[in-house]
Amino acid sequence: MVMAGYSTVEEVYQFLDDIPMFQKQGAIAAKPGLERIAWMCNKMGNPEKRMSFIHVAGTNGKGSVCSMLAHIYSSKGFKTGLYTSPHLLHVRERFRINGEVIPEKDLLLFMNLFGKDLKTGGLSYFEITTAIALWWFAKERVEIVVLETGLGGRLDATNIVHPLVSVITSIGYDHMDFLGDTLEQIAREKSGIIKNGTPVIVGNLCRSTMDVVASDADEKKAPLYKAEELNPSYDFHRRVFKMHFNEETEINNPELCAPVHAWNIAMCARVTIVLKDHFQVSRSDFCDAMNSFAPQQYLPGRFEKLHPSLTWYFDGAHNPEAVENLMDTIRAQDWEEEAVLVLSVMKDKAQKKVLKPFSVLKKNYYYVNKMERAADIAQIKPYLNHIKCLPPDEEEVIDFFSGLTERVVIFTGSFYFYGVVKKWISRIMKTI
Repeated sequence: MVMAGYSTVEEVYQFLDDIPMFQKQGAIAAKPGLERIAWMCNKMGNPEKRMSFIHVAGTNGKGSVCSMLAHIYSSKGFKTGLYTSPHLLHVRERFRINGEVIPEKDLLLFMNLFGKDLKTGGLSYFEITTAIALWWFAKERVEIVVLETGLGGRLDATNIVHPLVSVITSIGYDHMDFLGDTLEQIAREKSGIIKNGTPVIVGNLCRSTMDVVASDADEKKAPLYKAEELNPSYDFHRRVFKMHFNEETEINNPELCAPVHAWNIAMCARVTIVLKDHFQVSRSDFCDAMNSFAPQQYLPGRFEKLHPSLTWYFDGAHNPEAVENLMDTIRAQDWEEEAVLVLSVMKDKAQKKVLKPFSVLKKNYYYVNKMERAADIAQIKPYLNHIKCLPPDEEEVIDFFSGLTERVVIFTGSFYFYGVVKKWISRIMKTI
């Protein structure tokens, strides 16, 4: 095998940074199709054929479900791989085994083994990270891999695998330039992860999208299980999640405060039931794992409390369904004052159905992210006409937020805003 000749991991990072990336460039970086990843897997000795997978697609909730499942199975003692995207601060976040990110030495080894193939094959950024995940998980002999799709499902690089179970968390309007203009078209793309005879679990789908998924499952003779059959709910007063998991079951984890997690928890329960003959997880094991699940560790950027001494949260809500879920979560809190909203979105999200729900919050501010996909304030004003733009000078921004340390502040609109906000907080906490 010809080695590619990378001497430091910094060279690897530079190689990755030079590749068009969806989160920075958008559509130009996407390369739908399975031909390139299939070619790459063959070069790597087909690691995807040597592991057991849970494959998860959906417009929203898939990152949460993936992280919960990885925690459940690793808590039970199974060596568990987790592949998610996008990363918020560093590419290594995408690859985890039992919660630990990939070591730099393994990234360097992968690039030295396969760097020339990546260039020859013309793989996209997401295809490269998918290849890294499959190679590393096989190298480390994980017992079960939880794999999150990138865009859609049918033509997504992760769809190279044949899982033990497929999961479709939700279907809403997002990435319509790739997936279709209607919910039914989007559902068809996401249900493309369903494999012949392989069980599929679905979350909270509307009737038309459920019909699409059910039709695809029936055509492929794939048993279909619905999270709603567990009667998931959230008790606002007691702050507990309820469902019928063999018997009436409650999950009491005060750090899980978003009502939508009722569906996510139910889907995870369904997965453990379906896989009980492969990976035994009892009802008691499940409850223990969910009660100990730490969203701050496993779900950064999903209604994450950003600092112990601040009532500041970050949520990467960037499509209509996610925004509605965020607003439900805000309404579920017992804050005495109205939250301050700080928004930053990409150009393709500057639309009425994404932005209008925020209009109920009267203190709105906008930050123009420094990336070419970012929307400017003029694209936001038609939907939030009272929104104010944050000053362009970072020192002024730091001064502004230093005066809001006693307020409830919600940062949202794009996962790509996360790193900026974390940097601000790091500076602010040094001044107070």
